[in-house]
Amino acid sequence: MPEESPECETHQRRRNLLHHWFNRFNLSYTHVHHTAMEGTEVVNLPVAEEENPDNNTEETDISESKVLAENVGCASPVSDSGVKLPTYNLCTKPLQVCGAWRTYGKNSFTKGCKWSPDGSCILTNSDDDVLRLFNLPPHLYQMPTDWDEVEELTPILRCKEGGLIYDYAWYPGMSSAVPASCCFASTSRGSPVHLWDAYTGELRCSYRAYNHLDEPESAYSIAFDTHGEKLYCGFNKMVRVFDVCLPGRTFEERPTNLKRMGQAGFISCIAFGPPGVYAAGSYCKTVAVYSTSDGQLQFILHGHQGGVTHLQFSPDGTKLYSGGRKDYSILCWDLRNLGKVLYRMQRTVTTHQRMYFDISRCGNYMISGNTNAIVTVWDLRTPPFYLDDLGAIMKPGLFFKDHRDCVNGVSLHPTLPMYATASGERKFCNLSDDDDSLFVMPEANKSDNSLRLWWVPQEESSDAC
Repeated sequence: MPEESPECETHQRRRNLLHHWFNRFNLSYTHVHHTAMEGTEVVNLPVAEEENPDNNTEETDISESKVLAENVGCASPVSDSGVKLPTYNLCTKPLQVCGAWRTYGKNSFTKGCKWSPDGSCILTNSDDDVLRLFNLPPHLYQMPTDWDEVEELTPILRCKEGGLIYDYAWYPGMSSAVPASCCFASTSRGSPVHLWDAYTGELRCSYRAYNHLDEPESAYSIAFDTHGEKLYCGFNKMVRVFDVCLPGRTFEERPTNLKRMGQAGFISCIAFGPPGVYAAGSYCKTVAVYSTSDGQLQFILHGHQGGVTHLQFSPDGTKLYSGGRKDYSILCWDLRNLGKVLYRMQRTVTTHQRMYFDISRCGNYMISGNTNAIVTVWDLRTPPFYLDDLGAIMKPGLFFKDHRDCVNGVSLHPTLPMYATASGERKFCNLSDDDDSLFVMPEANKSDNSLRLWWVPQEESSDAC
């Protein structure tokens, strides 16, 4: 008989280890009502330790779970069975189908929202230093057409951090079919990077960074690479790379600024796109692209008026979008021609908070919130118009105002024609001349700390995805 290849032996070991960890921790599918996805394969991830672990330690080998299911809606008009899936146009005004309000209260504003990679749940950050996980209501999987009333969502998990949460990220291979892959990472002030179990809310492990004085440092931004094998963390003039399978203090250092050359400032956001490169944004208003193999700087992009707070590559990997704080433009960079900004998308950002945007899986639409409570949608297939002072400007395809406060977070569902928005910001009272009320909250400053889910009506037109 021919000998088995090393690759086959590796896959066999992974299957055996997966079976071992499932039995050891008695993992169950009943903690969270995630939806199973078909066509997953297993790779290496740290799993939570037992309450009374043995003295002997072993490397956990259960990571990468790549979801191979086809995308619904704009990214996949035909399913595997040959049935045509519904199409939708994000420039159609959506219907609000559910949301969460009471869980945040009046003084705990949200700081963005992110759908899980398999779309079964959504994660939010808020000013009370708590990450909340919400299930997608089961009836929304049926693509209903009639709505009775807006449903109030309640979080199924709450993960409390010890300080201000700087950033958080889903494990890219997350699939409810593989409970070991259901996890997310977060970084907060005064703490290492934490990896949380999305089924139980327990802390699985920590990734600890230390500076040249052997003092612990907190990351300001985090991102998993495309395959979920590495965890990239942004610091002051530094990116530190952890192996996801090796929690602790083992990491690779990649300085971004040496001898006043390169990208200076705190690395505020990181994004992965085409194979072999990643992008990093800085509070010094720059965007830089690096090689994933060795962290070698490829080029630096200038053009923002404020510190860069969010980055995202287009699905085809040819364009990079960047947005900044107190910056009225989302910039589009063509990676094939980096001489200038390809075009801008105007939005209202008057504060220093992180303002998210998102791109549809088909690459045809972008959606962003504004500090004036408006949600804006752009059709990226339309040609831009030109202004003498700004250059090429992309015209919005839709904007609507159903929030009463700053919309800081938006996230498009990976498979269904829907998206989520998160709103809220810090409020300040005005001094009053009235002796009975020294501090007065203006009516215009009433808070709207909420998460809302929006359903996009189906469209049968050539403009749909």
